[in-house]
Amino acid sequence: MRKVSTVGGAVFLLVFGILLTAGCASQRASGGAPAQAPRDVVEAHGEGATLGEALSAAKVDAIRRGVIVLLGPEVEQAHRARLEEVLYRTSNPNAFLHMETLETLRKENVGSIDEPRYVYDLRVRVKLDAIEQVLDANGIPGGSEAPAAEAPRPSTGEVQGTASGGAGLTPEEQHFLEQYLERLTYMVYFSEDSKEDPFLMKAAVSMANSYLASQGFSLIDIDQIERLKEEQRMVYEEETGEAVSIIQWIAQRLNADVYLEIDAVTEGETKGENHYGSAKVTVKIFDPSTGALLGSVPYSSPRTFSRVSQFDAVSNALQSTIYKAMPVAVGQAKQLLARAYSRGIRYDLVLEGTPDARVVAAFRAALRKKERVKDIQTVYQTREETKFAVYFLGRTEELEELVYEVADTVAGLEYLEPVLIRGKSLTFNTGLE
Repeated sequence: MRKVSTVGGAVFLLVFGILLTAGCASQRASGGAPAQAPRDVVEAHGEGATLGEALSAAKVDAIRRGVIVLLGPEVEQAHRARLEEVLYRTSNPNAFLHMETLETLRKENVGSIDEPRYVYDLRVRVKLDAIEQVLDANGIPGGSEAPAAEAPRPSTGEVQGTASGGAGLTPEEQHFLEQYLERLTYMVYFSEDSKEDPFLMKAAVSMANSYLASQGFSLIDIDQIERLKEEQRMVYEEETGEAVSIIQWIAQRLNADVYLEIDAVTEGETKGENHYGSAKVTVKIFDPSTGALLGSVPYSSPRTFSRVSQFDAVSNALQSTIYKAMPVAVGQAKQLLARAYSRGIRYDLVLEGTPDARVVAAFRAALRKKERVKDIQTVYQTREETKFAVYFLGRTEELEELVYEVADTVAGLEYLEPVLIRGKSLTFNTGLE
């Protein structure tokens, strides 16, 4: 922020401050909402082998966020390839930014001295009119033809507030969902069908986890996944009958909110003493609770060079591609889960001992009426046990408390007791015979 050093400037600021204070007081008295930040001011992130590369990447990210302001995330994603060609690969990103407003939020080497990896976070005002001109010139729908937004679009962590059936989320539900999406636990593993070198694929997972850790996200370590795959395979087969993949089962068992599957194809070439490499990476985004594929992020690296070895060149290409793909994958995961979770987070609820179908029906009907229960579906029902899929906007312990509350109101379930609470799976015994 620039300081006003002249007397005239000081007087102006004093008078302006008094008027501003009076205006704010009047607004509070009339119940007006505080002003929101301009929609053309964005925060952006960039990474690179040098500080300059990281800054350039952050500027391009700011342009991308400006496009999202104009088009929305879904349209931007649909036209990503074309936008890369005509806008994101610009040699002069400053032409789309008000550079005098650029504010550095963070610049840091999160790598090492030998292998630096710089990150650069900034806040800047983007030139939406300049971006619109490029969109219109290249026939990308949603530029100047799109209706002007009345308010800033939600960020990837915010919730649109629409549940199934068209019913809006309550303020409490929306607040919960926003907080939940900021505390997701990620599990990353490589595609078991990949034909790439397993060592490289494990290295890719480690690179992805390194990015998640550097951003402060909760994650599940690959060693824990490998250990469960080896030690718990028989348990997996007994519990699931191999109806779901072992990786999905592990993600559920370890209570992951997002499962990212990495697949890669690499190429290497050696000419004399020079070694070259390239990589194509796809990060698939899954909801572990349902196994549903939510989306995917493809990324390709530029050709990399190494004097050490072809393997080193390929590894460098893979690393740079992973670091570019992960921020997009994380942002997309939040956006897609916000949409899916607005209909409720899926929990598996099992009641052991359900010989009386009328008691089960009464329990289901009573639970369905509870606040924050968006839906409840019967997966299967036998005399031995009944399994429900409960779509609930709350945490596991809150659903557990709700089950006890409902059981106390249903005749025959007074002695319901917990058997196993793990992740998003809750099992109770009814006490009925």
